Amino acid sequence: MKLLRVFITRVAAGAKGSSAKAVNDLETVSVGSYDDTILTQIDVLAAEAHSRDIKLVIAMHDRYALGCWDTDAYVGKYGLPVTGCVNGVPDSSKFYTNANAIADFDNRLRHILNFQSPKFGVPWNKLSGTLLPSVFHETLSHMPQMPFLPSRFRMKFSVYRCGRANVIRSVLGSTGIQISTGGGTDLPTSTQSQFFSCANIQIVALHEYNVDPTYVASHIDAVKGISLSSGKRLLYEEFGALGSSKQSQIQAVTNTLISTGVPWMYWELTKPGMGSSDYEIWTDEPSWTTLRSQSIATRQHVGEFGWPEIDGDT
Repeated sequence: MKLLRVFITRVAAGAKGSSAKAVNDLETVSVGSYDDTILTQIDVLAAEAHSRDIKLVIAMHDRYALGCWDTDAYVGKYGLPVTGCVNGVPDSSKFYTNANAIADFDNRLRHILNFQSPKFGVPWNKLSGTLLPSVFHETLSHMPQMPFLPSRFRMKFSVYRCGRANVIRSVLGSTGIQISTGGGTDLPTSTQSQFFSCANIQIVALHEYNVDPTYVASHIDAVKGISLSSGKRLLYEEFGALGSSKQSQIQAVTNTLISTGVPWMYWELTKPGMGSSDYEIWTDEPSWTTLRSQSIATRQHVGEFGWPEIDGDT
């Protein structure tokens, strides 16, 4: 394993049957009131990951905390709708279009990047050079992704992501820390053309739960050329499988990803795993053997995208 993806978001005690301890989001009480507990915990994880030559992909926020799987402080301050994900994903477009909400979120980004690392003795925005870059930063996780909105609004969301990438880069400066789009709900929303023209986005993250190899290959082939020509890199950051054919589906789609030269990350590894009933995997189920062998095969395959941060060339 070379990358580990974590979210800055509230986690409930025993989430998904695990031994997880409860931790609040960075802004649980109110927007702009920061509780650094979760950042301190991630910092401990980053130090352990660094000792194992593993980099972190840090999602600064979770789209699904905007009134879907959870309800964060932004929902209350800006009166965002709440569905609990029972009746679909709520329309959180106000979060992306309200100037005050954008300013609040930019302050969140700055606070995270300026967090003084107890383990490394420098702000997170300085974790580069001999320290790797040990942290890839997603501009957002799963956001923005509003397929039910007209295309002109979806374009605004693409511009929004570039704007947040610009804010992140203004704090990072010339460090080697990379900025990712954070992915969409599927391949079409993950590969919007504006991402490839945004100067401060280095990685276009792909999310998709349709694991049909032909479908996956066709969408990657459609954007691989523009990605290479624009100097962006593709990362297949989220996919999963479930059901009686879970293991074979993972095998088939990762074979396709290896052939395309695009590295991948699975959603998700948890203890306990869920077997055929859900996406989660742990080491005591057959799908783990497939993930492990395919990860090794991926490392041995040389693709067109260079990853010196992972391969140890920087």
